Amino acid sequence: MLGPALMAFFAGFICYFVQWTFGQPMLDQPLGVGLVAGLLFGDVTTGIIIGAALQAIFIGSVNVGGATSAEPVSGTVMAICFVTQMNMDQGIAITLGVAVAVFANLIYSLIFNVLMSFWAPLIDWAAESGERSKVALVHFGGAVVMNAAFAVPSFLGVYVGAEPVANLVNVIPAAVTNGFNAAAGLLPAVGMALLLRMLWDNKTAIFFLLGFVLFTYLNMPMIAVAAVGAVVVVVTGLRDMQEFDIKNQIRTLREQGISGGATSPAELEEEDFFA
Repeated sequence: MLGPALMAFFAGFICYFVQWTFGQPMLDQPLGVGLVAGLLFGDVTTGIIIGAALQAIFIGSVNVGGATSAEPVSGTVMAICFVTQMNMDQGIAITLGVAVAVFANLIYSLIFNVLMSFWAPLIDWAAESGERSKVALVHFGGAVVMNAAFAVPSFLGVYVGAEPVANLVNVIPAAVTNGFNAAAGLLPAVGMALLLRMLWDNKTAIFFLLGFVLFTYLNMPMIAVAAVGAVVVVVTGLRDMQEFDIKNQIRTLREQGISGGATSPAELEEEDFFA
């Protein structure tokens, strides 16, 4: 499994390096990782399918400061590797990928803290020297070393864990396998629930009901539902922009002392209401 393990390492390294060196294009998210890993493992379709499934699970998982919940790169890479190289069932691989992502987060934090304790003094030294070449060397050299270290768990997980995982999967009863598949189908709902906890608002709840009705009762494809949602977003945004412009015009007129004949507080409030 050395070849697949090296591919897993390079997939993780590319995603980490591009994410933290080129403006955070979200390549460390499962959907982006699925594309990269799918290209390296020679099965882009499977990579995107697994990446999309894991993206739905982690879509509501947000890392704020030092509070981190999961590290999806390793979990996504290993799940895609196990499916494409070991013919593992996708449901089992997705469920396993979630567990790996949660555990890999602990390793990620450990690697980051250890390397930063060594790299921070080098950054200070480069800055004190006043030479841009040294600063660039430390910056990009540190990016290569740190992101390579972040990709090591993916390599070890495939190289060391592939055979034990394969043996374990082979002895799992069919009932348990069906349970894993059911869990893999339920996990995206958990991810969406986490996302809705942050986005839910009584004013927009009706749109969630609209999407549910379109998909469940009218049997519209997800792409069509997403297109309807995009239209609603554009129309709502244009309306909000118009209201914002009107309020700005009224505010400008007030500042210039021209209120259109409205001088009392009641009349001004009436203008705001109809604006």
